[in-house]
Amino acid sequence: MKAFLLVSAFFFLWDPGLTGLNPFSSEIYKQCYKNGTCRLECYGSEMLVAYCMYQLECCVTGDPGP
Repeated sequence: MKAFLLVSAFFFLWDPGLTGLNPFSSEIYKQCYKNGTCRLECYGSEMLVAYCMYQLECCVTGDPGP
């Protein structure tokens, strides 16, 4: 039970300043193909142009058209 509380507290109190040490978080919002941005999912006003590492999407602002 103590181990569960310790792990829960670790994830709850994880400092966002340390996320640069995580290779996944440093890949998010990285510049990619055609000045796009790597994200978990493209917004409605963006189009998917490529894929980044860890199955992230490279999104570029603009309407994809028909």
